[in-house]
Amino acid sequence: MWRDRLTEFADCLQLGILVCVAAVPVVTIGPSLAAGCQVVRRWRDGDSPPLLRTFAAEFRRQAGGGIPFTAGVLAVVLALSVDLALLGHGLPGARFFSVALPVLLAVLLVVAVRTCALVGAQRGWLAAARAAADFSLNPKGSLLLAAAVATAGVLVWLQPLMLLLVGGPLTLAAVGTTR
Repeated sequence: MWRDRLTEFADCLQLGILVCVAAVPVVTIGPSLAAGCQVVRRWRDGDSPPLLRTFAAEFRRQAGGGIPFTAGVLAVVLALSVDLALLGHGLPGARFFSVALPVLLAVLLVVAVRTCALVGAQRGWLAAARAAADFSLNPKGSLLLAAAVATAGVLVWLQPLMLLLVGGPLTLAAVGTTR
């Protein structure tokens, strides 16, 4: 019993390493998360595919639409982060935007991670983004996914080497909150 759970935990951490390595070129974050989510979805459905081969095939399949999606998300995150950094320089509305921009960034990250979880063989990136926006109206799942993203961020902030591992549990949380 405990060996099965330990094997699942090890597989999740190995998946995290694969997601991290595939996301080294920053614009491949989306396809690597999507590939990881597809592997987790197959695990959830009772399948036990070979991890590396399945991940690589899914990554190649998702790269075409995932790279432009990731570039767009990164551009919006960069613009919102610059706006947030400029708030300390006495801009009008700074009090309101100092609360609104972090919330907007969190919502964007939740929708982006959920999009990676929903993209698959039957739906492309644009349709997955629309479905992710609809799914994000569910407060329970969205708060759980936001907590998972925040936890992953805090773990990486506290111990940068955790970046190698948090991708696996993050894909697990993304798939778990899409039902």
